[in-house]
Amino acid sequence: MIEGAEARGVLKPGMRVVEYTGGSTGSSLAMVCAMRGYEFHPLSSDAFAAEKLDTMRAFGADLELIPSDDGQVTPALFDRFKARIKELTQDPNTFWTDQFNNADAIDGYANIGRELVEQVGTVDAFVGMVGTAGMLVGVSQALKHAGQATRIVALEPSTSPFLTTGKSGAHRVEGTAVGVWPPHLVAGSYDEARAIDEGEGRAMARRAAREAGIFAGTSTGMNLVAALALARELGPGQVVATVACDTGLKYLAGDLYK
Repeated sequence: MIEGAEARGVLKPGMRVVEYTGGSTGSSLAMVCAMRGYEFHPLSSDAFAAEKLDTMRAFGADLELIPSDDGQVTPALFDRFKARIKELTQDPNTFWTDQFNNADAIDGYANIGRELVEQVGTVDAFVGMVGTAGMLVGVSQALKHAGQATRIVALEPSTSPFLTTGKSGAHRVEGTAVGVWPPHLVAGSYDEARAIDEGEGRAMARRAAREAGIFAGTSTGMNLVAALALARELGPGQVVATVACDTGLKYLAGDLYK
């Protein structure tokens, strides 16, 4: 997103970068802005892992916290994010990466799909939890470009099943289910949507760490729950892929691994 903005001339030296984030994109942007010399002003919340917030601060970000509703991710929280971003972007020296609408993010995530084709070959299905949907759509585009007939499945928490039922709700799965339809998720970019139980995902995250050395967070656990369920449905000989979204080190202060 930063390189694309620089190439188009909409982000220039001396400008400030802003974004609202659960912390994973924010951590990445904080690192890149530190490398490129931009001031970074992220909006985040107490609904997200303290380690993510501290990571952004460690990279020099001017972090602003927006209060949540009892530590939960809700549509109202994102309404507050959008209102504050609108205020920040009144400053003409500001560039908003706008990850929910920025197509450069899709191009970046497409590398995952290319690596799958190179390293695995045929991928029969790909599943992924949806926040901005940039990752799922980027992988989908790369697999389709490679001529694969991969079944693409968008995932969401069952407590906020907007994609499957049109209803939003409160949940604790960071980086997912913001209560609106993500603009990146257009017709043809995926085949179906499934709602996954958050409790099953949390149990799977702990199991993955202990049994497979895959140390990640709740959304990764839910990716694994869905991938294993789909693999059972498809049967032997079929390849189902997903991602481990980030490191479990970001979740040690919370209750996931207590």
